[in-house]
Amino acid sequence: RLYNYSSSSNLINHRSLKKQKLSVTKTLDRISQLPDSLLAQILSILPATKDAFKTCILSKRWRYLWASVDNLNFTRTSYRKTNDFVSFIDYVIAHFVSSKIKRLNLDCSRLSRYKSHMSQWLSFAVERKVEDFVYWSNSNKSGCTLPVSFYTCSSLVTLHLTFYCFDSGAVIKWNSLKSIKLEHLVLSDKDIANLVSGCPALETMEFDSVGGFLRVEINSLKLKRLYLKGFGFPSDGRDPTLDIVAPYLQHLEISRFQEFISNVGL
Repeated sequence: RLYNYSSSSNLINHRSLKKQKLSVTKTLDRISQLPDSLLAQILSILPATKDAFKTCILSKRWRYLWASVDNLNFTRTSYRKTNDFVSFIDYVIAHFVSSKIKRLNLDCSRLSRYKSHMSQWLSFAVERKVEDFVYWSNSNKSGCTLPVSFYTCSSLVTLHLTFYCFDSGAVIKWNSLKSIKLEHLVLSDKDIANLVSGCPALETMEFDSVGGFLRVEINSLKLKRLYLKGFGFPSDGRDPTLDIVAPYLQHLEISRFQEFISNVGL
């Protein structure tokens, strides 16, 4: 008896695909049996908010589950058009139902034309009591500054700001903040003092490519770790020396300095 190998092979492939589809369906059925709160936690650990949003096509039940996540990650890597990126963030914020944000990554680089949108996003973060916040701004003064309400956001635990124009006149009250990292910005001696005094719970402070100041004074018993990387002395004619007065520090790390540090008092 002769067999048609081609048709037999197609039949085997068809059966294999059918089994795979059944397996995926059963897996989805098992996942769908989980409570909404647990499904939201699963979606929260996906790499990007866009990935969580894609699950809305699975079924009616999944349509708005993504809106209950507590981690939001907005990066521009998968967006060719800026308008699409901005519109997506606006849509997520408008439909977001979770009362609290544990972590928010917000890439606002090259969005100087959308200051009103950025201001709304930052206010939204404060309203939803964000705990861990990473914010990329523009590399010039045309970027959006933090709203006044953000400087008194008591829910903040960790904060990472890049290319941000620090508001020297702002009153800082980050009472729960334990770790702060600042990159590519300019701070005065007054800014440093204001920052340290406004963060009574601060344990770790890291500056990367931050310059403009010549004195760091830390008298807090809780602040134990200080990292200074890529420091640049101000070019205003002052004596290029840096004084660090921090008697309670347990760890000090200095790297990529442009000039010699004349006085370190620990």
